[in-house]
This record gives sequence, C-alpha cells and structure tokens, in this order.
Amino acid sequence: MKKNKNEIIKRRAKARDKVRKKRQLRLSRPQFVIERPPIIEMDAPKGFITVSFTNAMMEYAKPLMEDNAAGIDDLNRKMELASSLWNLSISKQKNEPDEYAEWMKRVTTSARSALNLEGEEMDRFIEEMVERHIHLFPEEVQPKPPSMFMYMRKDASYLIRPFDYSRVGFKVEDSILPDEEDIRFVRKVEELDDCMRREADYDAYEELAISVENESVSLFKKWLIAKGFEDDPEEYIHCIGLYITFIYRYMHDDLVLLRFVPAEYLIEFFDDFLFRKVFCEPFEYTYWPPALKLFYRFLGEKGYTSLPETAHMTGALDAIEPHFLEILQKRYH
Repeated sequence: MKKNKNEIIKRRAKARDKVRKKRQLRLSRPQFVIERPPIIEMDAPKGFITVSFTNAMMEYAKPLMEDNAAGIDDLNRKMELASSLWNLSISKQKNEPDEYAEWMKRVTTSARSALNLEGEEMDRFIEEMVERHIHLFPEEVQPKPPSMFMYMRKDASYLIRPFDYSRVGFKVEDSILPDEEDIRFVRKVEELDDCMRREADYDAYEELAISVENESVSLFKKWLIAKGFEDDPEEYIHCIGLYITFIYRYMHDDLVLLRFVPAEYLIEFFDDFLFRKVFCEPFEYTYWPPALKLFYRFLGEKGYTSLPETAHMTGALDAIEPHFLEILQKRYH
C-alpha cells in the first residue's frame, strides 16, 4: 500500500520540530546544559561550509596523510605536526608574534621528526601549510567563541544526484538463515537493548556496545557477500558502525533501540550527527540511507527484527532520504 506523501511530510516536520526543541549538548555533568543548533542550521558565509573542529583538522592535515603505508606511530607524529601547524597559522592570522615564534620552534622540531625536512624544503612546506590554513579557515569569517564548529572554504561546487538503486541487487534473493555467529550477535544486541531499557550505567555496557559495533560490520559484510551483492560491499559496511554508535553510545532523551529508532532521532542522525562525525566526498553521503536499509534487511534475515519492524524502519529511511538529499544539495552546491 502506497504511503500518503502529505502524511509523511507532516510527520517529518513534526519530528524535526521535536528535535529542535530537545537538541542539547550535555557536558560532563548532566546539570550543565548548552543549547546547540544542528550543524545544518548554522548558516555559513557564502562560499563556506560548517564543519566540526575534528573534521576541519582532518581536512587541513590531508597533505600529511597521503602515505597510505604509514604506520600508527608515523601517523601520530604527522597529526602532532598538523596540530602545531594549525596553531602556528592561527597565531599568524591573529598577529601574535610571541605565540608565532613559540609555535615555529615546535613546528620545525616536529617537521624534522615526522617528515625528515630541513632548510629551504622545510621553510617552503611550513609556508604552504600556513597558507592552506589561511585559505581554508580565514579568521575573519569564523564563528565567535565558544563554538564547536568552524567555517571552511568550499573550493568546488558539487552536483549531488539521488542514489542509483539499480546498483543494489542480489544473486541470492532467498533469506540466509542465521549461523551460530549470527545467533550470538543477535543475543548481544538483545542484551544491549535490555541494558538500555533498564537504564544501566554506561560503564556496564560500554564493552558490549563496542563489540556489537565491530561485529555488526563484519557480519553485515559476510551477509552481503553470501547474498551475491552486486556492488562493492566496502562502500556500504562503513556506514553501520557509526549508526550503532549513535543508537547505543550517544545520549538520548528517550529510549532508542536498533529495532526501533523514532523519527526525530533518525532526523538527528542525518541532520547533525553524521555531518559532525564523518567528513567525506559529498557523493559518498548518499550511500548512507541505502546502506541502512540493507542493514535492516540483514537484521530481519538474522532474526533480530520482525517483518513489521523491518518494514517500519525501511519505510522511515525511505521517508527521510529525499530530505537528506535536499540537505546535501544545499550544503555542497
């Protein structure tokens, strides 16, 4: 039965209004609360985009991260260098000579250690990274403190098209019954749900939640391969862990379980949480709704969700997908 489009729009608007009223940033103590708008409602200046500080740093550090073969220690040294370069650039933009001199000492030491640079080559590299920061994050347009966000220059405009669902097909259409590994996974999710219903202390279920995140990705990938999924599973599986994190390791005002995510929380995930936690090529965001729909099909085949629950969550994702596409088109135009 085809859903009434006007009814879907009406419910979605009501859910968005509820999110706006309830959205809060809780600090370490629950009694301290700061009202915070979703990232998509922060109007950046023309030619800029609103990003979290973490994503701003990751974008800024890209020239240092081009070596995919680098080990973890090497990557840590490069991130430390990127952080020092960031502060050096800020001190230059704010015209703070003493701060600039102090950060320059740290940068030169770190550049020798992380990149083995010396002399003119080092000077040229530092100058380029300072100019990169000034270009991407000019001080004069940044939001006033305190702010968790930054305005980053958009160097290109993107045409975001709807996801092509012809790519989503299976060679095996019949359900794949759960094996022992699947059954153990479903029991873990149900145990996690029970923790949420009992409002258990976070420390009591943190390890379980992390285990569910990790296993959800590996078992979802195994299922896609077993079903003969006709697209690249890697494009979809990375979406799952963060979704689990949002459900079970992020503070909500209401009970939110994987089997049933209220509309206002789906909106919060797509309007705010996703953009704060993930910074990728704009078109890559379009994989998220189809990935989650596939994940709910997986959960249904493995016995965690019933047919009505699977249909409900798939329908909710269907309803939010056009809204999410509009956000992407506006954000990256």
